[in-house]
Amino acid sequence: MTVNTNREKFHFWTKWTLLSLGIIPLSYIISLIAVLFVHTAFGFKMNEWGTPLSQTLMQIAGGAVIGLGTGIYQRSLLRKIFDVTSSWIYTIIIGFTITELIAGIILWQMGLNRGELRFIEFKPIPESLIFACAGLVIGLLQWTILRRYFYNSCIWVFASILGWGICIIVTQISAWAFFVGAILYGAITGATLMWIMQIKKVQR
Repeated sequence: MTVNTNREKFHFWTKWTLLSLGIIPLSYIISLIAVLFVHTAFGFKMNEWGTPLSQTLMQIAGGAVIGLGTGIYQRSLLRKIFDVTSSWIYTIIIGFTITELIAGIILWQMGLNRGELRFIEFKPIPESLIFACAGLVIGLLQWTILRRYFYNSCIWVFASILGWGICIIVTQISAWAFFVGAILYGAITGATLMWIMQIKKVQR
């Protein structure tokens, strides 16, 4: 199946964008529970920041939850267009895990606390950079999947970087703007996929 007609494109883009608006914020809220679970598992109270190790593991857990939720809805839509496997979900989880691990090591060496560098702590720029880096890793991993089926799929890497980065940077206005960021992520990545999936490679 290819996404060719304007009606098909708009239908796909609308579902992708609206699901982004609903699932990404919900996944983030659930991720806070995972973060709190790891934090308490290390024996820290809610008013304590913890250690660099605990902070890194907390963010990895949180990122994994966001990746799982995002990956599930994306795969459910993409599998109607091409033969995408569960590896699509794993790419997002792995992308956040690798990025948060590297970020944790860098911030530890710089003497900075990852927990303080979050948009809910009113510091969206550092976290937006971390999410953009996660978008880079995710985009590269997902490109290896898309390139087997579609031409010009390399543009997906840039859409992933922009989408995840802007999802957080808009919270500079307000923490509630995360919902705006989620729908912008969906709009950007959904439009990119519509363009990529116009012409499907012939599978041999």
